[in-house]
Amino acid sequence: MATRLRASEILHGFDRFLLSIPHWEAASGQVVALLGPSGSGKSTFLNMLGARMVPDEGKVWYAGKPHKRIPLVPGHPRIRMVRQDFGQMPYKSVRDNLLEFSGIRSEAAEHRLVKQWMKRMNLAPALTDKAKALSGGELQRLAIAQAMIGQPGALLLDEPFSHLDPMSKLMIQDMLREWQPRSNSTVVMVVHDVRDAMAWADRIDVMIDGSIVESGSPQAIYENPQSEAMAYAFGRVNAFPVATAPETMRNNPKAFVINGQCYVRPEHVTQGMIPKGSKIIRTEPEGSQSLNVWEDASGHAWYDMA
Repeated sequence: MATRLRASEILHGFDRFLLSIPHWEAASGQVVALLGPSGSGKSTFLNMLGARMVPDEGKVWYAGKPHKRIPLVPGHPRIRMVRQDFGQMPYKSVRDNLLEFSGIRSEAAEHRLVKQWMKRMNLAPALTDKAKALSGGELQRLAIAQAMIGQPGALLLDEPFSHLDPMSKLMIQDMLREWQPRSNSTVVMVVHDVRDAMAWADRIDVMIDGSIVESGSPQAIYENPQSEAMAYAFGRVNAFPVATAPETMRNNPKAFVINGQCYVRPEHVTQGMIPKGSKIIRTEPEGSQSLNVWEDASGHAWYDMA
């Protein structure tokens, strides 16, 4: 697949923070999740990909052409970005905000498009209502519809599900998953919840302290993470120093080692791995399953699936 977005030799710093991305790219039609703790540089990098911010050093390309800085006109005509502040014009109507990037000049076509997207996004307010009167969830849905409506070559989403209730979140996720392959748009999304990345992304790039510390498919990062943060990102995990880990744990084919620590996820723990005499101190619901929390004689916690 052809490369749609590319960044090279990115350096950008302020105060004690330094964003450093030697090389990064996303192919046409690829979905990439930027995952990491707050302050790791995810949103800053996303703004650079969208031509809304210029790095101190390095370049960003869209479809083989480098971003050009145009005074007073941030962004790129083929890239749409949904920001954390949604970017809606508060005193414009819902209709005008929705059609901001549509590029449609026919009044009849605009009417059909607005009616279609208002229904798809479950937006109830009148089209003449000002955007400032909308709730956070309505603004977020409006911003996502506004970005998708112009069929962008690249869609950048900064925490796209943060203000949505569970039902609206599932609706938007399903809509994006259906729309993206048809549009062949490259999607880059900043997420904090790893489950959002697991559900949709082709690749997860883990950012910590301004750098990408690991990159791979969701399944590869789940099964063999390279950082402690990602070992714990999926929930509870069994952890022991390699030197003191039971042999049954070290020899488990699903075990992985990071910085001298041996890890095994709860679903890969067998009864034989948990030391004799250990007691279940509580059970935690995990959807259709339950997680047993054990305590061994030394007070160390173990986790397995009930």
